[in-house]
Amino acid sequence: MFYFITNRQDVLTSAIEIAQVKRLRIFDRLKQEAKIITVEYNHAHQAVEAKLGVTGRVLNLFQYFQQLAYQPSSDDRRLVNRLLHQPDMTVDGLVAMRDGKARIKAHLNAGRLYYVDYLDHFGFTDRRDFYDSGCRTYTEFFEDRARVVTRQYYDAQGRVKIVYHYRGGKDNVPILTLIQLWDQGQEYQFDSEMALRAYFLDQLVRKDPQAVLIADRSNVILPAFKLMKTRVPAYQVFHSAFTEDGQADGKLFAVYEPIADMLKAGQLRGLISATQREAQDAARRFATSASYGIPVTYLGDDVLKKSVPFNHRRPGQLIAVARLTTVKRLDHLINTVALLHAKYPQVDLKIYGFEDSWDNYAASNSLKHLVQERQAGDYVHFCGYQHDLTGVYETAQVEVLTSSYEGFAMALLEAQGHGCPVVSYDINYGPAEIIDDGVSGRLVPAGDTHTLYVTLADLLKNPAKLKGYADHAQDAAAKFSLENVTQKWADFLNREDLVRE
Repeated sequence: MFYFITNRQDVLTSAIEIAQVKRLRIFDRLKQEAKIITVEYNHAHQAVEAKLGVTGRVLNLFQYFQQLAYQPSSDDRRLVNRLLHQPDMTVDGLVAMRDGKARIKAHLNAGRLYYVDYLDHFGFTDRRDFYDSGCRTYTEFFEDRARVVTRQYYDAQGRVKIVYHYRGGKDNVPILTLIQLWDQGQEYQFDSEMALRAYFLDQLVRKDPQAVLIADRSNVILPAFKLMKTRVPAYQVFHSAFTEDGQADGKLFAVYEPIADMLKAGQLRGLISATQREAQDAARRFATSASYGIPVTYLGDDVLKKSVPFNHRRPGQLIAVARLTTVKRLDHLINTVALLHAKYPQVDLKIYGFEDSWDNYAASNSLKHLVQERQAGDYVHFCGYQHDLTGVYETAQVEVLTSSYEGFAMALLEAQGHGCPVVSYDINYGPAEIIDDGVSGRLVPAGDTHTLYVTLADLLKNPAKLKGYADHAQDAAAKFSLENVTQKWADFLNREDLVRE
């Protein structure tokens, strides 16, 4: 079995988790059994798996040990009534009262019981029981500053299975100090979540001697590979650049510093990058011949062969598909669009992507302030996350990418797949392998806002050139067809002798 490992799957699904789902489809074509592993708890797991079409193909660390008997009903009223109707209490809606004070409060989410608070007579929350599809899944206990002291997870019989212990930390943030696990009649203690994850993986692969581990989220699993006691083929996927500045000789991200030693020790067998250029750079940087360039996504024939008339595109409509974070350098694009709008009033920019919560949304707040400062609110729009951008790609005239670095630049490929021309900074990694420069779009020097302006202005005043790029966009994207990407995975499996019969 091949296991693709990430932290969790969310309703607003990230590119990494989408890449994992697409990889499942490829492995199905190759007749190789595969599953996704998640290592963080996620209350929305059933809804997300249904949305992504991977029900029954996701293995979660907590579910592995808890083995809860999830209830399919979407209505937990009986359960709520049973919990609230306690001796000497009166019930008002979702609150149980004693002596005029709230002592139990139930909280619902989409009709299902989410958690129940138990309060003392001073009104402080003593404990909070969380529920998952009708099952009590874990409890948090609090001290007088409302910090978590312990969190204990239950099995299907209500027995304590895992306990997280916390102690007070700086700024009232609790620090995890100990994890206890009761498994196979033994009590195990771990000093960190990585140690628990290593134990989980050890148990998994001991039952499956043909297991292959593929880490998609390095920060949540790569250190666990180092702690594992069982050696199996394990690979690290670079979904983004492995250095802080995106340059091959730049400073490594801290989580990647042990990779060279792990390769030598057999804790890792190889590396997988989204582009050939990064695979070559990684091979040199980490001194390994087992470095592979395999695209993280593909486009189906339904996209690549779809006809999208150029006259359906809105003149002057520019788009950017990017998180609102500093690495995307959206300020470059906003300032450029403000200059373009003065000369080409039809120009309009729509930005699709999450607001990055890092540093209390400082990046997104700065970008919104910049739009106000440039008085560009009428033609620069923050559209948030949108799961399906088909209509956006098929009506835009140009997609623009101004990142400092990327791992693949998936949005560029998706745009070209829908016949949308693209203009991108020539950065590491992705754009140069996705764009046929001067044929399906344009590459401009990284960080060069003047050339970016000149390039976009040239396209805006030359619709025939823009149409030429649109006509060739799907041909450029065809390099990343399902058939071609499947072949790259097949080549990898054969070279690494990983084909499972």
